[in-house]
Amino acid sequence: MKIMAWFVRLLFWLQAFAGPLILFGLIAFVVYNKTGNMNLAIILLSIGFLAGIFLAEFIRRKFGLENFFARIYVPKDMDKKNGKKN
Repeated sequence: MKIMAWFVRLLFWLQAFAGPLILFGLIAFVVYNKTGNMNLAIILLSIGFLAGIFLAEFIRRKFGLENFFARIYVPKDMDKKNGKKN
């Protein structure tokens, strides 16, 4: 069971990591297509890579990956049933 929990945490960490990486990757792609500057595209992609690591680790330490993604993925109907207001 610990292997499954570890795998779920890994998937959550990769999901948090992928957000900035994809965003900066798309920006790097556009910059490279417009200017042809490969160095700037690599720098932007590297910034996205580092930002993804920092974001994923920040979420893991501050909130916990499971709690953070549970807040995102829980249906809003659950809050209504529990009497919580947003």
